[in-house]
Amino acid sequence: MTRESRFVCWPLWPLALLSVLTTVKMLEFGGAPGQFARYGRWEAGSMGELSFSLKTNISQALVLYLDDGGNCDFLELLIADGRLQLRFAIHCAEPAILHMETSVNDDHWHMVLLTRNLRETLLMVDGEMKVAEVRSKRKEMAVVSDLFVGGIPPDVRLSALTSSTVKYEPPFQGLISNLKVGEMPPTLLNSQGIQNDLEYLCTKQNPCFNGGFCSIQFGEVHCDCSHTRFKGKYCKEAEEYAVEGLAHLTLNDQGDSSQVGKEESVATFKGNEFFCYDLSMTPIQSSTDEITLSFRTLQRNGLMLHTGKSADYVNLSLKSGAVWLVINLGSGAFEALVEPVNGKFNDNAWHDVRVTRNLRQHAGIGHAMVTISVDGILTTTGYTQEDYTMLGSDDFFYIGGSPNTADLPGSPVSNNFMGCLKDVVYKNNDFKLELSRLAIERDPKITVNGDLVFRCEDVAALDPVTFETPESYISLPKWNTKKTGSISFDFRTVEPSGLLLFSHGRPQGPKEQKPGRELKTDYFAMELLDGYLYLLIDMGSGKTKLKASNKKVNDGEWCHVDFQREGRKGSISVNSRSMPFSSPEGSEILDLDSDMYLGGLPESKSELILPPEVWTALLNYGYVGCVRDLFIDGKSRDVRRLAEIQSAMGVSSFCTRELQKRCSSAPCGNGGLCKEGWNRYICDCTGTGYLGTNCEIEATVLSYDGSMYLKIIVPVTMHTEAEDVALRFMSQRAYGLLMATTSKESADTLRLELEGGRVKLTVNLDCIRIDCSLSKGPETLFAGQKLNDNEWHTVKVVRRGKSLQLSVDNVTVEGQMTGAHTRLEFHNIETGIMTERRFISVVPSNFIGHLQGLTFNGVPYLDQCKNGDISTAS
Repeated sequence: MTRESRFVCWPLWPLALLSVLTTVKMLEFGGAPGQFARYGRWEAGSMGELSFSLKTNISQALVLYLDDGGNCDFLELLIADGRLQLRFAIHCAEPAILHMETSVNDDHWHMVLLTRNLRETLLMVDGEMKVAEVRSKRKEMAVVSDLFVGGIPPDVRLSALTSSTVKYEPPFQGLISNLKVGEMPPTLLNSQGIQNDLEYLCTKQNPCFNGGFCSIQFGEVHCDCSHTRFKGKYCKEAEEYAVEGLAHLTLNDQGDSSQVGKEESVATFKGNEFFCYDLSMTPIQSSTDEITLSFRTLQRNGLMLHTGKSADYVNLSLKSGAVWLVINLGSGAFEALVEPVNGKFNDNAWHDVRVTRNLRQHAGIGHAMVTISVDGILTTTGYTQEDYTMLGSDDFFYIGGSPNTADLPGSPVSNNFMGCLKDVVYKNNDFKLELSRLAIERDPKITVNGDLVFRCEDVAALDPVTFETPESYISLPKWNTKKTGSISFDFRTVEPSGLLLFSHGRPQGPKEQKPGRELKTDYFAMELLDGYLYLLIDMGSGKTKLKASNKKVNDGEWCHVDFQREGRKGSISVNSRSMPFSSPEGSEILDLDSDMYLGGLPESKSELILPPEVWTALLNYGYVGCVRDLFIDGKSRDVRRLAEIQSAMGVSSFCTRELQKRCSSAPCGNGGLCKEGWNRYICDCTGTGYLGTNCEIEATVLSYDGSMYLKIIVPVTMHTEAEDVALRFMSQRAYGLLMATTSKESADTLRLELEGGRVKLTVNLDCIRIDCSLSKGPETLFAGQKLNDNEWHTVKVVRRGKSLQLSVDNVTVEGQMTGAHTRLEFHNIETGIMTERRFISVVPSNFIGHLQGLTFNGVPYLDQCKNGDISTAS
């Protein structure tokens, strides 16, 4: 039995690996027949853990094997089709098999973890985890053999192996490192065709900085720094001593004096501060350079350093608690990510970053080798492409942020840094820029933006907030975005739908609508719909609606969203997967005039212009879940503080996910259906005849004798592309109008009626009058039979654009509308008798019977009329 795959946030092991390889041996497997590495027995009968890292480019091989000496029990780990496959058996039961999805034959390092737990075995590769269970009478696995890695020794007879095929599997070819049983490396008994490849560290993963000579001594890496003017284990600590050069440039002295006691240069950034150094008078043209800085923060994302524009740039940022480096020298971006083994770098501790770039010549073609390290041990190395080796910049060095971080080329984040930066230094063969010191000294080429403090102060993390109900929301100041803009934030929920962000502009043209025309306005929105994130934007030349996530993001985990726009073009990134968009030709200005609403909308929406395309707004789907780290145009917005100032109802500080099932207490009365939400239960009272949070309030029943009707006149002309309708009825008549939306200006209608004892749904979108492509007339669906039985029946309608669903007593039929036009216009919601008849040729029969629980887009109209909450009901 195999359980579903789930992905967990493990560190990026290929980068973290160097922190352990300097003391732990690595084995190189050549892949020749007869090769093997034989270790002492892994006591994995009941419980046990085994871990290692591997690097290979082959698609079929034996990785490791153990068994009970040829009887019943065995465990084998193979590479099959480039992915790991685990097979194991206990007590001659049918073997359990796990097939992983992660490819491991890409010549990159992958971390592998095997965990035994009686009948279960867990296999984890990087962030992917699967568990399999064998159905055996005995719980424990019998282990008699040694642990074989990379192949089976030739002297082991086939009859002594429980698996009859393992000896014929191709031997492993590649590297295996850091093999551990529990926390200890196992004892290597003997091997054949295996190299103890510590030299690999010096030749391909050299940890020595600044030209230090790498060698292996007593099984460990040794860096000889005697000819480098640096010292320390990895030749990182400078011994040179700086002499002031012209103006701001510092030339390297050849003396032996040290910098002991040098004062630190530190500054505090709170999201709106940064400083920049003007390079226009001293442009950089370098093939070898180094950037060093230290940072301390609680924030997950932020720009630390950037220089360059268009095709030549260097960007150093913190993203999701990891350090990101992006370098482009004109031939395409080189990206590197460094993560700690445990936790994240936004732990409010100091971390040291060093980026070096050195020119290498191979057959006359230049390649720049780039190395980034954090805290001296977490290192990755790569090469820039082709023969572009010069970093050229006559722009600025931005430190801690920029005027518009989202617009910086190659920037993986859109917001400025929050925390402390110290000793930011750039140097190359010609000069050295101590940028932090120059900012403190107010060098003429330094420009400081905001209230920058030149000491390290605590900068609180932006606390998350929880929107506890669909009615809760926070008002943000008007977004003056115009031609460019960026928004980034994290959200977390398990609920499928909800409005996250919305703002609109001034109406275009006269305030009074022409018949059939809704008010046109610029708008911007993000919404969750059925678990997917959507971006909606209109700058006056036509709408853009983009499904921004190709998989559902309501999984209860934090989801990072980053929106960036320049003119008509832009992108939206969801968990680092970016999707571009381009708005229709015309306006490049997004002109917003209203507040920006986060999490939902005010109860009174009379002053708001809600575009039909923003379905969650008109369906009254408010967002329930958490939001954190909101940045608008790179500047932080403290949503917790805003909620406090506004006394926002239903918005609480912090974010916790309750594991208990709220529905377990059966809170929904009178047959209501309970659904789990975000730290809440949701009672679906449809079909129960009751309303309220717990389906505890009996819904109003209206009785019709054929001459009675109820007509609700909506305050403004409505235009919708999505509707939710529900009602209950009881009748002895086979014909009669249940409910209809009607328009004073068009034939648009969404109508429910009894026809021949069945429920008939008619949707007519009058396309001709508004110059759209000709529709094919009304769409109709039928459901149910013999419903005129004087019993209660429940009807539900769900429309999403062209998609229709009609349900009667939980039996659903579906339909698809033809034509491109999807907009429904209405001024009234009518029951019992259809009074607006100008645009209809056949008028439905008047209804005789009872109606109860009519809701349209979440509004219980019958009960609101009874309670006097609607003044325009007749």
